[in-house]
Amino acid sequence: MSIWVNSVLLPIGISLVTTVLVGLTVGPRLAARGKRLQAAYDSRDRFGDSVLDILALCANLEKAHVQSGIKDPLRSRLQDERDRWLGQIDETTTWLVDHWQRFVLGYLGRRDVRNLLVRYVADARGLWLSDRPLEERVRMLKELTEHIQTIYFERRWRVLTAVPQEISHLRMKLDILEGNAPPTSLASDP
Repeated sequence: MSIWVNSVLLPIGISLVTTVLVGLTVGPRLAARGKRLQAAYDSRDRFGDSVLDILALCANLEKAHVQSGIKDPLRSRLQDERDRWLGQIDETTTWLVDHWQRFVLGYLGRRDVRNLLVRYVADARGLWLSDRPLEERVRMLKELTEHIQTIYFERRWRVLTAVPQEISHLRMKLDILEGNAPPTSLASDP
């Protein structure tokens, strides 16, 4: 009986105790960590969706103009559609400003990418709230967002070639927008 206890029951007992202890101590920590990681990825996905939304809405606003020769009801429908797009940009930039910490802090601190994102979010919202003409706001917001799209969502094989250039172009445009550089430096930007 002693051989049977030592060879079968003792290992089974040790494995049961180990399973219970791991389940009670490590399991809840892993579940909590999994929730945090999922929330971080969801926020990053929402940020990516917001960037794509801004690009699409700006393109829509640049292409769809309400011509003076268009008569009602088509004129009012087109204007309503443009107003809806403007409202969506307003909502998107508001979400970015209100929730920047959810997606910014998930990026590495190398090359100052966190600071670049914070500047983009603040400047995009400030630009949208500014009293500049609508066409200028749409154009400038699209230009800023195109750089963000390339820097954060471009294929990783282009990181060595395109991303460093895009970072410097975005920094220059943000500096101009913030008044830290003269607007003439934008003329040298391709």
